[in-house]
Amino acid sequence: MYQYWGFGLHIESEIEFPELLPCKFFSPDISFVLGKVPEKAEGSSFSTKNFSYIVSNQELFFSVAGIARYYADNGHEIIIEPCAPVQEMRSVRLHVLATVMAAILLQRNLLPLHASAIRKNNNLFLISGDPGAGKSTLLAELVKTGNTVFSDDIIVLKKDDNNPGIKANASYPMIKLWDDSVEKLNHSLFSEKEFKIRHDLNKYGFFFHDTFDTKSYSIHKIFILKKSETNCFHSRLLKGAEAFDAITKQAYRPFLQHNTALRYLCFTIISQLAKDSTVYEISRPNECKPDELLKYVEPFI
Repeated sequence: MYQYWGFGLHIESEIEFPELLPCKFFSPDISFVLGKVPEKAEGSSFSTKNFSYIVSNQELFFSVAGIARYYADNGHEIIIEPCAPVQEMRSVRLHVLATVMAAILLQRNLLPLHASAIRKNNNLFLISGDPGAGKSTLLAELVKTGNTVFSDDIIVLKKDDNNPGIKANASYPMIKLWDDSVEKLNHSLFSEKEFKIRHDLNKYGFFFHDTFDTKSYSIHKIFILKKSETNCFHSRLLKGAEAFDAITKQAYRPFLQHNTALRYLCFTIISQLAKDSTVYEISRPNECKPDELLKYVEPFI
C-alpha cells in the first residue's frame, strides 16, 4: 500500500499517485482501493454524454465512459473500478483527485473551493474566478517572482475548531498548465513538459513536492479573476452579499451539494470567509500577457 498526504488528509492507496505527497502514518483518514463498485443505491441522479452520477447523503456513484467507475463512501473509502482494458492510469487518477475527492470532502463536512493560492507571512492569498481567466497562469507568474506556491486548482476549507474563522489546506503539490500558458510563461521552472495530465490533453503538471506545505492557514485576500472585453485592467472591492455570492460561485463541483445540510455547510463557511477576508474582483482584458496580469495584481499582495 502507498501512503500519501493530500487535501488535509492521510491517504492510503493501492494505486501509486505521483501527484500526491508521500507520507508515513499509522492510521489513514481515507483509503483508495481497487475493486468492484457496489450496486447503485437511491439518490439524486443525472448524466451527460460521458459522465453519470448518483449522489446520496454519504455516497457517490460516478462513472466515466471508457475510463472507470468510482464509489465514494461515508468520507472514508474510494473504490476504483477501471474499465478494461485501461491504456493508462493518469485519466483514472485524474477523476479521483477531482470529482471523487470533492464528494469525500463534503461527506467529511469539508468544502472544496476552486482556487489556487500562494502563502505569504502565514496567510493565504487565493486566486479564483471564471474558467480560462488565468488562475494557474497567474499562480505560476507569482512563483516566478519568488512567491511561495500553496496549492493549485483546489483549496479545502474547514471551520477552525479553536477559533471562529476558516482555515484552508492545500490539495496536492502540482500546478497544471495548458501548453500555450507554458509557452507564454517562458521560464525554466515550467519548461520540462514531461507529465501530461491526460493523454488527450495538451495540459501538463509541474510538481513542487519539496516545498509542499501540509499546514492549514487563514485566508487574507481573495482575487476573483474575470475576463473583460475592454483593453484595460480594473479592480473592485467586494463586500457583504456581493463578496458572498462571488465566493459561492467558486465552490468546486457544486452539484455535489445535493441536500440542505451540505448547502448550509457551504453557506456558513463562505459567510465567515467573506466576513474575514478582503475580496477583490479583478477584470482583465480578454487577451493579455501573463506578466501584465502579474504586474496589476502583485501590488495587492
